[in-house]
Amino acid sequence: MPEFACRIMSDSGTVEERVVTADSKIDIYTQADERGEMLLSVKEHKASVLKGNIFKSGKKVKPAEVENFTVQLAIMFRSGIPLIGALEALEEQAETDTMQSVVKGLISDVSSGKSLSQAMESYPGVFSLLYVNMIRAGESAGVMEQILERLGTFIKHDQEVTRNVKSALRYPMIVSSALGLAFIGAMVFIVPRFSTMFSAKGMELPMPTVIMLTASDFLVKFWPVVLVGAVVGIIALKAFLKTENGRFAMDNFKLHMPVFKDIFLKTNIARFAHMLETLSRGGIQIIRALQTVEKTVGNVVIGKEIATAREEVEKGVSLAAALGKSSYFPKMTVKMIAVGEKSGAMDDMMANVASQYDTEVDAKIEGLSGAIEPIMTVVMGGMLLFMALGIFLPMWNMYGAVK
Repeated sequence: MPEFACRIMSDSGTVEERVVTADSKIDIYTQADERGEMLLSVKEHKASVLKGNIFKSGKKVKPAEVENFTVQLAIMFRSGIPLIGALEALEEQAETDTMQSVVKGLISDVSSGKSLSQAMESYPGVFSLLYVNMIRAGESAGVMEQILERLGTFIKHDQEVTRNVKSALRYPMIVSSALGLAFIGAMVFIVPRFSTMFSAKGMELPMPTVIMLTASDFLVKFWPVVLVGAVVGIIALKAFLKTENGRFAMDNFKLHMPVFKDIFLKTNIARFAHMLETLSRGGIQIIRALQTVEKTVGNVVIGKEIATAREEVEKGVSLAAALGKSSYFPKMTVKMIAVGEKSGAMDDMMANVASQYDTEVDAKIEGLSGAIEPIMTVVMGGMLLFMALGIFLPMWNMYGAVK
């Protein structure tokens, strides 16, 4: 349906600009008459080039900008400022032109009659599915202020987790990259020289040496194939991860990844508890709250587990009993939920669960470097041992034959 930019005078004499969605200009005049307004001008509205996919401009909106937007919008809601006025103020305060364009697009869509969540759906690169569904839940329950505050907390916590994980992985990544480059360099430039020497002797080579020489010969002769294959593989993997099966496979892998699995699982359970608490305090019934949470928990596998539990709850089973059938929700969490259901203090219990897992995630991340370093030591030692055996075993054999 086309959009039109209109200048409208209300019955109080106030003139405002508004984007209106209608089948034709005649419909716009009809709508204005029905509202007792005077249509001063109307022309076809041209959407911002950024609308639909903010990344078409080559610029991205940083999570910190989305966090600031969310926190400021929550403050304005708490102060009683109407949505349009709040968005207009945020447009002026935007730190970058890209974010300013996004807020301007939100104002345009909301002015034309869309809800805030519908407007945000036009910017999937800025507002995630979790974000949009949480806003939609806040609109339906009338708890926008609480939802925005919770979203601000989510985004801030996610940034802290990401920052801490990157910090913990920085040293292992540097060491791994250096070792990988050294290994490839040795296979391409050093090992071929030994290959010539070993071939001249015509001696039988041990298995580590055969494997190393074969890999080296393949890299030297077919490096363009290896390079193209790596690029194609990365592109294919990214395309697969965008599919439903790909997202499920990746999220399932996260929940079974050594060292990291506890971090991912407990982060998802904390998010589940935070959202269920917020929606429950907003007066949303448990079935509807679970429908929202299953779509926005941040992990497809956990989301399906929650969906299965919701179906059980619809049949009359308690939430604790339904979640108890899942292999991902810890027994302690299930017991705490059961106590909350029996005591009628479900909201407070969910808050306790969320706080507990937030603390555990922070502790896990602090110990991440210590957990990774032994693994890195074993891997590095194994690679160095393999190269040493591949090179020195035949040399020892040659030395023994000379004696």
